[in-house]
Order: sequence, then structure tokens, then C-alpha cells
Amino acid sequence: MSIETPESKEWIEDPRVVELLEDRMDHKDYLIFRELNEDGRLSDTELAERVDLSRTAARRRRKQLQEDGILQIFALLVFKQADYSYAEVQITYDTSASADRVDEFIRTLLDDGLVYEVAECMGEHDLMIRVWQSSLDKINAHVRRHLHDNDVVDSYSVVPITNSYKMFHRDFTEDTADS
Repeated sequence: MSIETPESKEWIEDPRVVELLEDRMDHKDYLIFRELNEDGRLSDTELAERVDLSRTAARRRRKQLQEDGILQIFALLVFKQADYSYAEVQITYDTSASADRVDEFIRTLLDDGLVYEVAECMGEHDLMIRVWQSSLDKINAHVRRHLHDNDVVDSYSVVPITNSYKMFHRDFTEDTADS
């Protein structure tokens, strides 16, 4: 299946995105984010050239965005390219679980190296985690070991992810991965 995704630079021109970000960043900050999203290893000199600022101004803005917690530069393991399996696990808490027990449960998930995202939810589920492993069977065993018969968990469902087309505003279609 061939999916056409917009160039990664096009999303920033989406007025909905601009409207959401404009109270925390100006257009130069958007450009800094966009360039670092493409290549987080850019030097301040190259970043400045790409966003049409002096090196000092680009560095100052980047550092301020990082200090404000708005911008984090990190590496991303592309599971599909590395031939790993990954899944979303939707968890509903047992209504009798205390807040302290739920907090303790979340801390154990945060400490689990195979859990790469932990997010509270609204609606049918209380928590969503994303896990990775060498196979779906191993994901299932790992999840079962941590969630089955856990006094915080009322129910859970594992949703295997078969493909990621876009993550963190990056294109993960096969055409891009092969180039």
C-alpha cells in the first residue's frame, strides 16, 4: 500500500497547528522546532542558517525552549526498521484500587524498559501504555506477567501495531525508510 504523506515541513503551515502553538512560540521558534525535529544533531550555526537568525539568537531561543520544557531533543528507535514488534495496551483500573496503589503501579511501568509510553486517558480506559519486544508473543507474555492478576487492573486489551506512518511529525512510510 502506497500512502502519500505531506512533507514533514508542510505540517507547520497547517493553521490549526499554528493556532495551538502561537501562544507559546513565535514563528522563529516553530522553525527551530521543525529543523531540530528533522535533525536533532544540528549545530547552532547550521540551525541559525536554516532559520535565518544569528548563531547567538538561534542558540538562545533553542535553550529557552528547552528550559521551558517545550522542546526536548531525543533519539527515536524506529521499531519497524529494527524489526521489533510493538503494541498499545489499554488498561482499565479496578474501582477499588487506592490512589496510592495506582501511583505505585504507574511507577513500576515507568521503570519498565520495554514500556516506552505511559499516558492517562479519558473515557473507556484509564491508562494507555506502549510496549515493544522482539515478537508479539513476547509482548503478550510481558504484558500478561505485569497486568494479569494485578490488583490495580480490572481489564486490559493489547492492540498490536502493524505500521506507523507518522510519529512525532516524521514520515515513516516505506518510501522514506528505503531512501
